Amino acid sequence: MEHRWSLRTPVALDVDLIYENASEMACKTRDIGLGGVFIEGDSQTMPPKNANVELNFILNSEEGSTKHKIKARVVRTADDGIGLMFRDFDVGAFRSLQEVLRHKKPESVH
Repeated sequence: MEHRWSLRTPVALDVDLIYENASEMACKTRDIGLGGVFIEGDSQTMPPKNANVELNFILNSEEGSTKHKIKARVVRTADDGIGLMFRDFDVGAFRSLQEVLRHKKPESVH
């Protein structure tokens, strides 16, 4: 049973995932919403459940690129990736997330 408080939009975004101040891991989102995101990848190489991470979204536009950092926690692991819930959600993070959601249009789910 899903326990989400916000809807998720299917969209593939490039995102860098940082765990325990290690080097950035290039990943792709499957879906994203105001409450969290699903990151695709091999769960064996991803952070474990309850791990705190930082996500760096880089959005490119005609005016240049902007980087948006959002903190999250792993709440679900699956063979094909991890589910993250955004944490420490302040006004700046909320605005960054809104910008991320506005930047990309939903893609069809296959």
